[in-house]
Amino acid sequence: GIFVTTSKKNIFRDNRMRDLRFAIHYMYTNYSELIGNRSYRNHIGYAIMSSNDLKVDDNLSERDRDQGFMFNYANHITARDNKVRGGTKKCIFIYNSNKNIFQENLLSDCDIGIHFTAGSEDNVITHNAFVNNRNQVKYVGTRWLEWSKDGVGNYWSDQVAMDLDRNGIADSIYRPNDLTDRIIWQYPSARLLMNSPAVQILKYAQGSFPALHPGGVVDSAPLMKIPERLVDGSKS
Repeated sequence: GIFVTTSKKNIFRDNRMRDLRFAIHYMYTNYSELIGNRSYRNHIGYAIMSSNDLKVDDNLSERDRDQGFMFNYANHITARDNKVRGGTKKCIFIYNSNKNIFQENLLSDCDIGIHFTAGSEDNVITHNAFVNNRNQVKYVGTRWLEWSKDGVGNYWSDQVAMDLDRNGIADSIYRPNDLTDRIIWQYPSARLLMNSPAVQILKYAQGSFPALHPGGVVDSAPLMKIPERLVDGSKS
């Protein structure tokens, strides 16, 4: 579709791309904007690689095969009001990308909502909606990552929680993954044991004793409802 390399201060707005390998592919591109673009049935919607200081807003990835958005060695990116939906393997893939802001994005119906790996640090991930993804998050590191800021986190469709004070924030924290998830990612054949008594005991123990968690993503202030501006997912 659009390939940009070793460039800066460009704007790509309101483009529609279908049935390609990449809709938009950035390499070594800085101080630029991707706004209002639409990607349909491509292998990857938006591949942002080795690029810095970008504004990525109001883009759509629908039924892209592998990834809606890929951020690979991408830093100081602001990604807001983007939507990924419809059978993609990974809504967003974040690899060794630092000091980015991901806010008010709708990530729905993917195999994985966000795959987060390779030491990415100092990212702000709040006000997003993770809806009906097979795995909301895949993170295999051992550090604790907080995905809330200033008392506001994200919406998780599989979160079961109460809001007794009716402030819109769940009364319990949300952890998208546990030790059994990590075991299955590292040893896929272990999936056959998921319903065994031993695994069920392990899951119960982790729920009762948080210290047994090996690290991972934590949302300390999960939202009870999808952010209002993301409710209408029909925009295309």
